[in-house]
Amino acid sequence: MLNASRALTLVSYFSLLILLILNPLMQGAPFVFYLWLIPLAIFIPGVLNGHSRSLLWLCFVVLLYFYVAVDNVAGPAPSLLDQAELLATIVLFATCCIWLRCKQNNRPSIDQNE
Repeated sequence: MLNASRALTLVSYFSLLILLILNPLMQGAPFVFYLWLIPLAIFIPGVLNGHSRSLLWLCFVVLLYFYVAVDNVAGPAPSLLDQAELLATIVLFATCCIWLRCKQNNRPSIDQNE
């Protein structure tokens, strides 16, 4: 379960980054919209190395992207990329939480009574 959640987290994380690059590009948005990638891109080293603290903070940051994705999908003309972005944020949040829980359960316990 640990390896599967890690793989799904990596796939959904990088797919979200790609979607956040493609969506403004397809809509012809100005360059300033690409600054929206910086908070998510900060976590690249932590996600690749599997640092628990980075994964925990990533869960909080992904909620901001989830809010924007829900707003885009609820708008007058949501695109397929908006819907894919919403799906990627949901999958990223869920698999990141599962990965953290699996990492916590796989740590060796230090029990003084044994």
